[in-house]
Amino acid sequence: MERDKIIHSILSKARQEKASALSEFEAKQLLSAIGIPICREKLVNLYANQELCAAAKEIGYPVVLKACGRKITHKTERSLVYLNIPSQDALLKAAKEIREKVSQDETEGLLVQEMLMARRELMFGYLQDELFGSCIVFGLGGILAEVLDDVTFRLTSLKEEEAQAMLGDFRTRKILGFFRGEEPVDRTALSQILLNLSKLENIAEINSVDLNPVVISKGRPIVVDALVTLNPRKAPSAFNKDDVPISLSVSKELWPYLFQPQKIAIVGFSRNITRPGYLIWKSIREIGFQGKVYLVNPKIREYEGYPVYPSIIEIPEPVETVFVCVAAPMVAQVKKEAGGKGARWLIVISSGFSELGTKEGRELEKEIFNTARQQGIRLIGPNCMGICCPKGGLAFFPQQRPVPGVVSFFSQSGSIASFYEVGMQDLNIPIAKLISLGNALDIGPEEILTYLKDDPDTEIITGYLEGAKKPRNLLNVLREIKKPVIIYKAGRSKSGGKAVVSHTGALAGTPRLWDGLFKQTGVISVDSVEELNEATAAFYYFKDKHLSGNKIAIITGQGGAGVSAADACDEFGFILATLNEETQQELQKIIPTAGTSIKNPIDLGFSSTAKEAFQQAILIIAHDPGVDLLLVVGGAPTFLGRQPFLFEEFAAWVGEIAPQIEKPIAACLVVSSLTQEAYQILYRHKIPVFGTVQRAIRALSHWYNYLSRR
Repeated sequence: MERDKIIHSILSKARQEKASALSEFEAKQLLSAIGIPICREKLVNLYANQELCAAAKEIGYPVVLKACGRKITHKTERSLVYLNIPSQDALLKAAKEIREKVSQDETEGLLVQEMLMARRELMFGYLQDELFGSCIVFGLGGILAEVLDDVTFRLTSLKEEEAQAMLGDFRTRKILGFFRGEEPVDRTALSQILLNLSKLENIAEINSVDLNPVVISKGRPIVVDALVTLNPRKAPSAFNKDDVPISLSVSKELWPYLFQPQKIAIVGFSRNITRPGYLIWKSIREIGFQGKVYLVNPKIREYEGYPVYPSIIEIPEPVETVFVCVAAPMVAQVKKEAGGKGARWLIVISSGFSELGTKEGRELEKEIFNTARQQGIRLIGPNCMGICCPKGGLAFFPQQRPVPGVVSFFSQSGSIASFYEVGMQDLNIPIAKLISLGNALDIGPEEILTYLKDDPDTEIITGYLEGAKKPRNLLNVLREIKKPVIIYKAGRSKSGGKAVVSHTGALAGTPRLWDGLFKQTGVISVDSVEELNEATAAFYYFKDKHLSGNKIAIITGQGGAGVSAADACDEFGFILATLNEETQQELQKIIPTAGTSIKNPIDLGFSSTAKEAFQQAILIIAHDPGVDLLLVVGGAPTFLGRQPFLFEEFAAWVGEIAPQIEKPIAACLVVSSLTQEAYQILYRHKIPVFGTVQRAIRALSHWYNYLSRR
């Protein structure tokens, strides 16, 4: 293809000359070859005034004049760009000044361009990140691109719908619409630039691309400046994709042995109630494991009527899953013995591996990984808590609930796995599966997500993520999942020590790329365990509810709570519903005029302490066609109930009428130390309840945004 010939010629020449970047002219030739619109321009000899004047005349005044060369990356900072040149005399004067500022060995000539008068400037970019691979950037451009920092990232390969979504994912996106008398930007043309840049992932030599600014002329984007930097290593101009899995895929036949095994062994069983071997034993007995359990410890012969074997080899029959709770140096030997007993899975609770940051720890990890591969055994861990699966009778901590649910959670932190499960108990949400991944030596988030996306017992996927060995594999898996995925990604610190010449590189960083990956795949991203729990509650309790829009009614007996809720709606993208005339007239019949408001937020005043008026008001508002969902704030101060605040009464009143309301209804109750019973009443009626209006609306916004993207 002609396109490939042009690209190959440009890059071959640059590689032969050991260039670290293309000149602007070369960059635009390459970009034009892949279908990116560039401005009209001509490159002339540095000292050829006659040729320079002829080029400007052909293009038409006014023109732009620039120094052009591979070593000149930031021309504006060096005053090597002259704009809006109106005449030949001015052109020659500008050329003379440029010659005085550059040396002949750093420039290949002067670049004459058409002068495009535009009020809107955008930025497009491409970047090869060490961890994430090739990425695309889009946002506000111009000389203040890095200062304004209004950009969004995605990973390649970019799909058409993902490119369109990028256009609405920066703060100043209104600039793409009608703007100071100018027509809207051609969004199809913008998304096509993104898709064309995405094709660069197949060209190994290219490290980054900056298209800044890209001006909008008559609604169409045109590139007026471009920088292409090259990878320092020699790389063939080939079309490569590195999609090699981190580890072997897990066959579907293996997963039941992990989550519903019939024969398990606990190696490193202990009578000490603080040791992992004892906790696993106690936990699976409490939750109701129905299969056979074999205990292994050479120092113990019997415990509570169960024989304790000196090693796995002594167990009289094959086992399917082995919990390993011995010291790190002993794990490899245990694994060899487990392989001899036909084990399919090892859940390595033991710590003392790569998490220590030592060479010895890494070597021990490598040893158990290699021998597991040889024996065909799969690993969870090491340095993990284990697995909780009520349906399979598995647990890793006492008092984990035996009731199977529809929410599954994976975690790269054992403690957060425990906290999350306790939090779900508080929210009255049963768990389907909970997997503590630990160091994720073999099975990581990618493999677990691959399983959960097709798991019939899992309707909602949640997770705590610290990192991924290969985010591109994670991208591919997340793209395939049709269920809601809610992830708390920790460790979003900036990538340090990057000295780059490109705007794209300067704007990039680990947090931005994770955000881009999540937005690209529809992941609900949260910033704390608390927010994770609350988002889970919204999705769980509303999983059978329909939401037609984002118009919300706030119902309260507290004026201040209504004001706070209105502020939160603005922050999280909800619109306060406008109640129609009929609704307002009906409310006026039951709500006194003084100290109340029938405008949304609706302040019921002391009517919120009277059951009949309170319930009737909620039903009237719920049937207003302009209301999509309701948030009822309880806790009116009074001495008529069990407490100074009507908490339990409020919960019971809302719960009674909930079956009559088809629209989603959520609740808010403050003073958590006094409201636990009220919370549980609401949960039993399938109503999510939150501690503040801000947290309630934030959680509801996660649910609404997910539904609106589907």
